[in-house]
Amino acid sequence: MKKSLTAACLSLLAMQSSFAIDNDTLKTTVVAAGILTNSFAIFNRNSFDCKNNYKFGYQAAKDEELSSHSLNFSPMDCKLGAATLLPQSMTFEMLPTVLGSVWNADSGPYAKQAFSLALIPIGRYGLQVGSAIVDFSVGLGPTLVSETDIGTRQKSTNFQFTDEMGVGISDLNQRARLAFTYRHVSNADIKLPNNGVNFLGLGLTLKVD
Repeated sequence: MKKSLTAACLSLLAMQSSFAIDNDTLKTTVVAAGILTNSFAIFNRNSFDCKNNYKFGYQAAKDEELSSHSLNFSPMDCKLGAATLLPQSMTFEMLPTVLGSVWNADSGPYAKQAFSLALIPIGRYGLQVGSAIVDFSVGLGPTLVSETDIGTRQKSTNFQFTDEMGVGISDLNQRARLAFTYRHVSNADIKLPNNGVNFLGLGLTLKVD
């Protein structure tokens, strides 16, 4: 398991350095995936089994001239029953997640620091591979930011939306999860200018019994 996590970490670091942060296709994909996943969860809402499982995580991420440090907390997970449209080898769960972040700007005429608080229902598709679980997660939810302008970005409103997509690997008991995440924050053109923020990051989440 340690070798798997090490190899995954190296692969994720390589992915982080090669992604184009301002990729409009990636932004569109994560928004569409979030809408589809939330719709899928709502359609199957009577098939979930929810249990209290406390998970805490940390993530470090970068945009062009912004960096962020985030703490996340999920109080429960809701696992979908077997009677769904998913393949039998795949699992699906929803995790209501609170994400608190501090943003720091390296340059630009606006604020050098901002804070954000997001509430994101995250859907996670999992597949067992040997002694590990590889997953794909996606979610979107409302966000509040302390500054409307930071670095070189003019965001116009304190109310924003966070769209998140990631790939992760964890042990079979899901006590520890390492993930690479793309996170887009904007106000969906509620008010212009709407300079979006695109964070690429690595994170570690631990389950606390």
